[in-house]
Parts: sequence; structure tokens; C-alpha cells
Amino acid sequence: MTSPASAPAAAPVVFTRLGTQMGTQRMPTAFVVFYRNMNLGHPNSPTRAVLEDVLRAAGASSARSFQTNGTVLIEVGDTSPREVVNRAAPRLLTVSGYDDAVFVRPVDQLAAILERDPFAGTGDEHIYRETFTFFDSVQEFGAPLPWTNDRGDVRIIEIGGGVALSVIKRIATRVGSPTAEVEARLKVPATTRTARTVKRLVKCFTSATASDSARPAAHHHSPTSEIKTISEVDSQV
Repeated sequence: MTSPASAPAAAPVVFTRLGTQMGTQRMPTAFVVFYRNMNLGHPNSPTRAVLEDVLRAAGASSARSFQTNGTVLIEVGDTSPREVVNRAAPRLLTVSGYDDAVFVRPVDQLAAILERDPFAGTGDEHIYRETFTFFDSVQEFGAPLPWTNDRGDVRIIEIGGGVALSVIKRIATRVGSPTAEVEARLKVPATTRTARTVKRLVKCFTSATASDSARPAAHHHSPTSEIKTISEVDSQV
């Protein structure tokens, strides 16, 4: 079965688009940065303030940490988001010891996936979570989709463009790990967030953008500044 997201990707990762225009000034474009194995404030991870400051110093026009597991909404102008992340990496290593994989996706891409409701009809009373797994690879998955692992606790329903969509189950005390399954099959690092996290992030950003667009032009500012108290909610995958 071929899924909508399973078409081969021409290149991994950064999906860029032009920012919107206001007069002659190009407005920033929003991306989400997903850090693998980051736990803010713990050993080998930065604090929230340090992470945001390092990304801004690396060229992001704004940076807002969404939760404690290394999920950051950034806005960039003429600088590519990958360049921002690459510039930030040495500083994060120096100040916190963090040195792991990082993935960048545009908010637009995540919103487009959610808009077509890919998880509709895939769940039952045994489903524990719906998830997004991010990775950078153009390698084929090598199995028909949807695909279920041998244990039966991970079912990947779509994969493509550096994103795998899965539903996972809890069997006894163990919860299925789509990260482990993607890493094992594609031989690349990956990281996972729940669909709930992605939905909240997109909703918060689009709501902030709509609120900002209603202000007079002289009062426009970064939509990430509207995202405030939700950073501690739903912080675990």
C-alpha cells in the first residue's frame, strides 16, 4: 500500500519557503528544531534560556523552547534554519556538553500533515499514542506500509520527507518505540514527538500569527513571543 507521505524525497530535511512580504521587508519564516536526547537543565543538555540564547546568537530572529525535550520554534529571515542550527552546535557543546542529532522542519510542513488528518481511522482502544518521528535520510524504508514491528507495539502508517507517522501501543509495562524502529531500519538517528505535541505547537504558532496579523503594522512582532506558558506541558514523547 502506498501512503501519501511515502513518495521518495529528493533530499532530506530542510523544506524552505519565502517569507511573507510586508512592504519591502521580508517577514521571518518559522521552523521547528527537534533535538535528539535533549533534556533541558539536565547533564549534557543546556537550560532553556541558554538554548534560546545560543540559537538567537547563531542567527535566529527569535527562538522559543516549546517543552523540556529540545523542541524549539525559531524564526529566520535570510539565514537558512540549518545554518542557524549548525552555527549553534559548537556553542551548545561548549556550554552544556550536548552533541547529538538535530532535525529541522518548517511549521508549514507540519501543519499540512495535520490538515489531512493522517491518523483518522488508525486507532482503537489499544492505541497509546500517535507520533511523529523525524530523521534525515533519502533511503527507502524497505517494507510495505502500513508496517508493524514484530512485537506489535509500533505501526508505521506513513513515511516520507524525513517524517514517519506511527501509532504505538503499551504492552504490559513497555511502550513501543518508533524512534528505535526507524533507527534500526534506516541506520540513521531519529527523534520522536507525540502528535499531540505537534498539534499544540502548530496551533499555538498559527493562533499567535493570526493575533499578530490583526495588529496595526507598527505593532507587528514575532509570533513566537505569544507562546508562553505551555512549554512544560506534554513534555514526554
